[in-house]
Amino acid sequence: MRYPDFENNIKKVLLKQKPARPTLFEFLISEEAESVLSGYELKNDSIEERIKRKITAFYNAGYDYVPFILGDLAFPANEHDLDETYSLNEGGVITDRESFEKYKWKNIEDVSYRIFEIADKFLPEGMKIMSYLPGGVLENVIALCGYENLCYLFADDYELAERIFYEVGSRLEKFITETIAFDSVGMIFCNDDWGFKNSTMISHDDLRNLVYPYYKRIAAKTHAAGKVIGMHSCGNFSGIFNELYEKIGFDGKHSFEDSIMPVETAYDNYGDKIAILGGIDMDFMCRSDEESIRKRCFAMLEKSEDKGGYALGSGNSIAKYMPLKNYIALLKTVNKDLKI
Repeated sequence: MRYPDFENNIKKVLLKQKPARPTLFEFLISEEAESVLSGYELKNDSIEERIKRKITAFYNAGYDYVPFILGDLAFPANEHDLDETYSLNEGGVITDRESFEKYKWKNIEDVSYRIFEIADKFLPEGMKIMSYLPGGVLENVIALCGYENLCYLFADDYELAERIFYEVGSRLEKFITETIAFDSVGMIFCNDDWGFKNSTMISHDDLRNLVYPYYKRIAAKTHAAGKVIGMHSCGNFSGIFNELYEKIGFDGKHSFEDSIMPVETAYDNYGDKIAILGGIDMDFMCRSDEESIRKRCFAMLEKSEDKGGYALGSGNSIAKYMPLKNYIALLKTVNKDLKI
């Protein structure tokens, strides 16, 4: 039986060390995958039941942690037309100084951490919580402003843009600082999509000025508490990949695409500086047969066997459109005891 051992596995991966055994990492998995992996029938649709199912799914799959947003911090914007795909220009509620002044920001002191209180009760021995954000600094600012309007603000009213980033960033920093203090939280994860296929969404200088400072302070506080911190972001990081660990202090990077930088290349180029998490490309995972998936997973595990600093998983997350048999094939390359 494969039991969770956070300290000797995923934490060692984030510290760029060799784990005690081949280690799994996934940011999110679909409700369909949770249901199959957990074998848990929800008694009702309560938060407690969903938390129990999620913990059971990650435990059975062979992970050393379970991911949760531990509080109810949010930055309400207009609803998107579709859940799966939408324009980054939709939803903007802050377009100028007047709408900025009218926006009702949530008081960080009013955030409830009830989710943590429930999850902590059911956490198995050896397992820790990975605390992640309700969207990152840039993601939330884009949702509030709309992408095109934010670009106009950079040109027309940079001071207002700075104020919006501060209102979002300072709250996220305070929110995640609170969760670092929880004993059962072992890892912080900063999820914030910064890029398109060919470039970052905003300039490198704007990222350094408006986004980096919040994550740099979060990383410093995480390390001071003896914990590890990773980043999830899609997009092309050419020209700033090294800044993730040199300027901010992230221990690990997640989200890789073959069309931008295959995980094998990322590990060869950066694996001695920052942990490489997941990376088995989503398109590959969806379109390939199980044997091809097994071969690529085994090859990646073999590549990282001696040096460490790698955990096996998908390039992004286990979406509901991914064939579950393909995800199970990935899991079974590491968790031979998985009975599915």
